[in-house]
Amino acid sequence: MLGTSNLALKVGLAMVMHKNHEGPAMFEMLTKAQELASHENRVTEDRNIRILIAQMLVVQGALEEGLKKFQELVDENPRDFRPYLCQGIIYSLLDKNEEAAKQFETYQALVPKEFPQRGFLDDVALTARGTSRDQLQKKFGHQLSSQK
Repeated sequence: MLGTSNLALKVGLAMVMHKNHEGPAMFEMLTKAQELASHENRVTEDRNIRILIAQMLVVQGALEEGLKKFQELVDENPRDFRPYLCQGIIYSLLDKNEEAAKQFETYQALVPKEFPQRGFLDDVALTARGTSRDQLQKKFGHQLSSQK
C-alpha cells in the first residue's frame, strides 16, 4: 500500500477519480488508506487522509457531511488550523457568514506565521469570505457539485 511519502499521490489520484465521476471508488480507496494508516499507528498520515476525505466530500457537494467531518477533526485536535480554514470555506458556501468569520478568525490565530503556504491560504480565506456559493458555482462550474 502507499506509504506516508505518497500522500500527494493519493491527493492527485483522488482528484482524477473525482473528475472521472468515480466518487464511490475514490472514497473506498481513501478509506482503505486511512484505515491502514490508523492500524499502523501512522497518526499524521491518518489525520491527513481524514482531512482529504472531508475535502473530497465538500468537492462532491456534501457540504454538511464535510462540515461534520471537519468538526470531528477539530474536536480531536483543536490546535490544527486546517479544519478551521475548511469550515470557514464551507460556511461561506452555505452563506453563513457569521459562522465563517469565526472559523477564519480561529484559523488566523492558529496558523504559524512561518507556515510556507500561509500567504496562499490567507488569500483563499479572504476570497471565501466575500464569495457566495452562486459566485463560486459560476467560477468553477462543473467542478463544484450543485448539492447543498
